[in-house]
Amino acid sequence: MKCNYPVKYAAMPIIEQIGWSHGLNELERNYDVVCYVVSKCYLLSDKIKYEESGKKLKEYEVVFPYQKGQYYSWKRVIPEFNLINYACTNSDLVDKVFDNYEEALEFATQKNKELCDKTWVYLPHTEDLADRISEKKQEFNNKLSSYKMLEQQILINTSDLEQSNVKELDNLIMNNKGKIKVLSRNLYEHLKFSSVSDFIVYSISPEQYEKLIALVGNQDVCDVSRVIGNVSPILWNESNNKNIMVINQYGNVLYYINEWENLIDNKEQKMPSVELKSISDEIECLFTTETLEDIVLSFKQHEYINPDEIQGPILKKTHLQIY
Repeated sequence: MKCNYPVKYAAMPIIEQIGWSHGLNELERNYDVVCYVVSKCYLLSDKIKYEESGKKLKEYEVVFPYQKGQYYSWKRVIPEFNLINYACTNSDLVDKVFDNYEEALEFATQKNKELCDKTWVYLPHTEDLADRISEKKQEFNNKLSSYKMLEQQILINTSDLEQSNVKELDNLIMNNKGKIKVLSRNLYEHLKFSSVSDFIVYSISPEQYEKLIALVGNQDVCDVSRVIGNVSPILWNESNNKNIMVINQYGNVLYYINEWENLIDNKEQKMPSVELKSISDEIECLFTTETLEDIVLSFKQHEYINPDEIQGPILKKTHLQIY
């Protein structure tokens, strides 16, 4: 998989405009957290924060896979980085991460209770105080209920993110012009900058990968075919074509990966077959332990979520009411 970060659960803050304030020359919007929902997240790092008092606090840098877009919808994202200092540009800091939904839900429920209390704790003591507190609680729970539907939809849409998918990506092995070598980059790093070259990518097993590594040391190129056997290519690129072809074991083009790393479904009635026998001996042959499924999931474009259009059952019975 392209994003092999640990996957955890965390309380994701929902931020909305809560009012206006006087700015330098005009009114400015005020934003704050209005509630928390549970979401999976990519775990990038954990940090120790030191306070002036000597107290130590642990923080976790995470990226939530669905983030609110420019408009009302929520879009699927992966960690993005600044190329200059390599700082993540779409991460959040949270104080706790969890291995399962239930523990994260318990934590989020407590956080929501604290937020709900803040909505009424400073109300003046009038005769109708009890009624006004009840109204504030109801307003908060109505807001939370709508976002709980979003929470469940996000959990459905991120079912492909599994905690067990953490592994270190192997570097590519290249066999070209009678020489075999290990490249200093993995498959996904190579695809970012290789659109101008002709290459074909084969998926091999971890055992075959280790055997090819051994061949690199003694440059025994003749044994490459014996090691890989009759493996099927999964990617093929021609420098005169803007899109990288994603192909199955029969040579049929299933998808195209374009220059923006979007996966385009090949909706032609008859899928064109790649004539592998006609490929020149000069083409770069690359070997990776990534599979066809890894490729598809890594570049798959997920739909936006519009909270107004969410339909379907709640996955789990959850406590929507704070009290």
